[in-house]
Amino acid sequence: MASTLITKITQKFFKKQTYSLLLLASTSSLLLSSHLPSLAAPVEIAQANTTSKINRPNLQIGSQGERVTELQAALKLLGFYTGAVDGIYQENTARAVYQFKQAAGLNPNNVVDAITWQKLFPSVSTMVVNNPVSTPKPTAVSTVTVPTRTGNVNNRTTTTKPQPKPTTPKKTTTTPNNSQNSFQPTPVNQRNPNIQYTDAGWPILRLGNKGNEVIKLQRLLQTLGFLKGPLDGDFGAATEAAVKAAQTRYGLQPDGIVGGATWNVFLQRLR
Repeated sequence: MASTLITKITQKFFKKQTYSLLLLASTSSLLLSSHLPSLAAPVEIAQANTTSKINRPNLQIGSQGERVTELQAALKLLGFYTGAVDGIYQENTARAVYQFKQAAGLNPNNVVDAITWQKLFPSVSTMVVNNPVSTPKPTAVSTVTVPTRTGNVNNRTTTTKPQPKPTTPKKTTTTPNNSQNSFQPTPVNQRNPNIQYTDAGWPILRLGNKGNEVIKLQRLLQTLGFLKGPLDGDFGAATEAAVKAAQTRYGLQPDGIVGGATWNVFLQRLR
């Protein structure tokens, strides 16, 4: 009897120990399984960060902001832009964009679209959106490989320029030989010492005078239609006759002497 009782007590003790071990093993398994999701989560977050994209909008003349600043900095680093990095898209920025796109094999214009951004930053995925996001540091473009500008880029003449300004042709005024402006009083330092002059600088000419002053008178008479023949600078009979005829026509005393009054009347007829 005693041995049987001891056997039962021993069996009961081992059953209780076995149950405790099983309970402890199950609890440990549950604790380990409850921590698995928290260990996997950081891996998924890290993978999401590696696929993030930087969005850039379309730019054109009139655009402003951080994206224009980024564009100007990149073009300046590549040698296509020499202006100020001020974030304002003006003609000098448009000209640099045109030259870059031409060198990169794109359709040359002044619009910065997704393809242009991709050429400027080929290592970054681009997507056009209306709301621009934060601008990456300009130093990132130092490792970008893009087409370099050739020596004759600046020498090319483009047929389309951003916002061309109309040019006003210069007015060239020519004074015909028969206008009044062709006949002016003679300056003091150019006067003939053998000829008298009025206070206004007009030569007083009569029969026998010679020189450039006579040629000026002959040209005037020829323009008015009173003198024919060459301008020889000799106040002879033919010139005197032409002077008298003109004086008679215009209501002056036909004395054949060309003074200040005669010069004024003759010149008024040229108007």
